[in-house]
Amino acid sequence: MLDTWTAIDFETANNDRGSACAVGLVRISDGRVVERYSSLIRPPRPVDFFSARNTAVHGITAADVAGAPGWERVHRDIVDFCGQSPLVAHNAAFDVGVLRRACAHSGIAHPEWDYVCTLALSRRVWGQLADHKLPTVCAHIGHPLSAHHRADADAEAAAQVLLAAMAHFGTTSLLELSGASGLALSHLPAGVAEPEPEPEAGPRGGGDRFSRWQSQARAVLPRAGSGADPDGPLFGQVVCVSGDLDSMDKTEAWKRVAEAGGHPAKNVTKKTGVLVAGRNDHGGKSAKQRQAEAYAARGQAVRVVDEARFLALLGLNPA
Repeated sequence: MLDTWTAIDFETANNDRGSACAVGLVRISDGRVVERYSSLIRPPRPVDFFSARNTAVHGITAADVAGAPGWERVHRDIVDFCGQSPLVAHNAAFDVGVLRRACAHSGIAHPEWDYVCTLALSRRVWGQLADHKLPTVCAHIGHPLSAHHRADADAEAAAQVLLAAMAHFGTTSLLELSGASGLALSHLPAGVAEPEPEPEAGPRGGGDRFSRWQSQARAVLPRAGSGADPDGPLFGQVVCVSGDLDSMDKTEAWKRVAEAGGHPAKNVTKKTGVLVAGRNDHGGKSAKQRQAEAYAARGQAVRVVDEARFLALLGLNPA
C-alpha cells in the first residue's frame, strides 16, 4: 500500500557507508504518524570504529554504542518495522547506501524496497528556496528541527517534508505524489552487496596523507547514479575536487557527486563544469584551480566553488 510508508535516517561512525551507528524510523499511514523506532547500533565489525569527524557531526562515540544491539539485530527490527512499504529519506541515496553496505559487511541479505528522496522532491516543490538542506526545508514548512543529525529527529523531519509536499499537491499517497511531482519512485533490489574497498583516513585506515593520496589515485571513480534527480544542480556536471575537505574525504565526495547525477573526475579538463576548491598545504590556489580559471577565462562554463557551496549543491549541511 503506497499510503503507508516509513521515513528513515542513519548516522554513521566513520567514512564507510556501512558503519551505521544510529537509526530513526517514523511510520506514516493515511497521512499521520502511527509508530516510531530508534536505536543506537554497534557498527559491523570491519568498520566498528569512530572517526572524530563523524562524532563531531552527531555526537555519538564508541562508548555510547558499547551496549547497543549489532547491525544484524537492528536490521531485523528495520525489516519488521517497515515491512514492504516504501522508504522515505532526505538524500535517500546515502541512507539506502548505508542499508546495502552494512548488510554487505555483515554478510546478510536485504529485502527490496521502493524509496523516495525528499531532497529531490523539495527541489521540485519549493524551487524558490536558497538551498534544500533539511533545516532549510523544515523552516519553510514550519517544522521545528531542534536536533539535526540525530537519527530520530531527522527521520521525523523527512516524514514531515513529504507530508507537506503531499499537502502542496493535494495528494494522499506516494503514487499520487509521484504523478503530481513527476518524481518517480526509486528501487533498491533485494540481495547481498559485495563490499568494495572504501579507504578511511582513520585509526584503522593507515591514515598518512601520502598513503591516502596513493589510494585515491588508484580508486575507480563511481558512475553517475541512474536514479538521480535531473533537476539537481550537479546533474550531468563533470566535478573535480582539489585539495582536502573538512566534511569528507575525496572518495566520499566522489560518491556524493555520483549520487547527485554528476560525473566525478580526478583532473580538470575541457569537460569540467565544477571544481571544488578544498584546502592545500601552501594555502594558495592549487594547480587544478588555476587550470579551471584559465579555462573559464577562455569561455568554458566552469565554476570554482568552496566546500560550503559544494555541500549546499549536494543539499547537505557543513559538519
